[in-house]
Amino acid sequence: MAHGKWSEVEARGMLAAWEKSGLSVEEFAKERGFVPQRIYYWRKRIAAVDAERPQFLPVNVRGEPPRRGEPVTLLLRSGHMMKLANGFDEEAFLRVIHLLERS
Repeated sequence: MAHGKWSEVEARGMLAAWEKSGLSVEEFAKERGFVPQRIYYWRKRIAAVDAERPQFLPVNVRGEPPRRGEPVTLLLRSGHMMKLANGFDEEAFLRVIHLLERS
């Protein structure tokens, strides 16, 4: 992973490893055989990506609330409709919305 291009997943993993290590960026990069600028670049890039991610906003529910166990239907600004069951994965949901609204 230290040589060649990193994917976003690899970069997130490397950033997490760096933060957990307690080392300076320079020490961490030298230990793994890459330049420190790579960490700075990915930290900035991932912060920008995360800032663009959709966030949950308050909503007003009209009509009767769904009965327990029934999915909730959401209509997105993009025109896509999503049905969410109880206990949905919030992170996966945010990734799907981000992909749909980019297209």
